[in-house]
Amino acid sequence: MDEQMDIYDENKALTGRTTAHKKPKADGEFCLIVHVLVQNSDGLFLITKRADIGYLPNLWENTGGAVKIGETSLEAAKREFHEETGFTLLPERGKLLFTLKKVNSGFSCFMDNWFFRQDFDIENFLPQDGETTAAKWASYDEILNLHKNGEFVPFSETGIDGYFRRLGF
Repeated sequence: MDEQMDIYDENKALTGRTTAHKKPKADGEFCLIVHVLVQNSDGLFLITKRADIGYLPNLWENTGGAVKIGETSLEAAKREFHEETGFTLLPERGKLLFTLKKVNSGFSCFMDNWFFRQDFDIENFLPQDGETTAAKWASYDEILNLHKNGEFVPFSETGIDGYFRRLGF
């Protein structure tokens, strides 16, 4: 069964209605998606490799996913990150850096982009079956090269270029 999501209006206010995650939305209806970027104390960013099935297979990305019914943006960021990596984010180590509003016929959404400064031992990475296969710490330049070579999810899908602009890269 498809995950259920709250529906938001164009001002990011809850409407009281819900929908299936992958079901097209009516014009003026928005879902809420979260993306997470984690930077460690060495200045590297944690990226994960998508599974070889489904949407955008085998590409590197920063973690993200849909906010479920009744969940806050932060709760979803923590849940998605844990599901896809096995790591636990500490709320006090992160902040909502920015929100993007994407308007597309049939699938408009708000993208909350969370930024955390936290260290993890990459050897403890736990892939999520059907979602992630690998994780690594990568520099800004390495992420740009992965993107340039077609090995990173398009920046418009992840919001990662917005992180880098706001972080002064």
